Amino acid sequence: MNMSIIIPTYGRREGLRRTLGSLQEQTLPDFEILVVDNAADAEVERMVREFNRSARVPVHYVPEPRLGLHNTRHTGAREGKGEILVYADDDQTFGPGVVAAYAKAFAEHPEMSAAGGPIRLVWEAPPPSWLLEYIGQARIFPILGLLDAYDDFRLDPKGFFFGGNMAIRRDVLFKVGGFNPGLVGDRYLGDSEVGLYRKLWQRQMLIGYIPEAVMYNYVPPERMTVSFFCRRMANEGISDIYSHYHPGVPHELRLLKHAVAIVVRNRKCWMASLLRRGRTDRGSVDIQIDAARTRSQLKFLVRLVLNKELRKLVQKKDWLEGSCESVSSPV
Repeated sequence: MNMSIIIPTYGRREGLRRTLGSLQEQTLPDFEILVVDNAADAEVERMVREFNRSARVPVHYVPEPRLGLHNTRHTGAREGKGEILVYADDDQTFGPGVVAAYAKAFAEHPEMSAAGGPIRLVWEAPPPSWLLEYIGQARIFPILGLLDAYDDFRLDPKGFFFGGNMAIRRDVLFKVGGFNPGLVGDRYLGDSEVGLYRKLWQRQMLIGYIPEAVMYNYVPPERMTVSFFCRRMANEGISDIYSHYHPGVPHELRLLKHAVAIVVRNRKCWMASLLRRGRTDRGSVDIQIDAARTRSQLKFLVRLVLNKELRKLVQKKDWLEGSCESVSSPV
């Protein structure tokens, strides 16, 4: 089965080198690798050329200067020749059986439209005790990309995946209109891969979970902080509002009413978060990240009220076809 591995990248040369190195150790060597560079960085292109001198599986470098993770993912889909598209991030490594596991699962289950697999954490420095206590025994922790949901194969019309370890049939991706926007430069616009699997849900397409397709997410010290958690949850707040209004954005007055309701519902939490800033006990962390999420919801609603072009973009259904240049103007 033809497989294309697509790695979007933006300014992470060393992490990318590690990712590409892990792909050279795959038990199934019959696949292609595409690095889609959103910075269009000559140094990344040079690194890829040097890497290919000794690579068992060569890497195709593709520049994509239009800002946006969705743009890099879609460029990879257009450039890739594989029937199955496997997506991962540039701060991860592949377990040696990932490609083989996806190839086997898609071959054995022709009814499966897309799939995801486990993402396990690798600490780049010893994590603080509060962080380990906060995660506890959780098998899913989206803030750091941890996903280890099941021990066995699942095929579910309400299945899900994380963007750092997912695969989808190429024809399905084009049929549903691709990914919604997520990161655009260093800002967030939409619901990204969440929007994609919701499109699959709406069409009752089956999503698999492949426990043998194990990826590893490297966590640097700067992500082991409450401030990072808050930034991550602020992005979730934007995703919440985007998802809510993606089917259709109402008149500005209704948006303002929604904004007022958020203020009324969360004003006490916002005040409490100021008093607990920097504290790392579980209750304080919960309050701080909830405040970050809901404040971000409010800010995005205000932007929707004020920006007609942003309202149009939130309702856009097909991000794969045509130019996405205009996405940069309202964000």
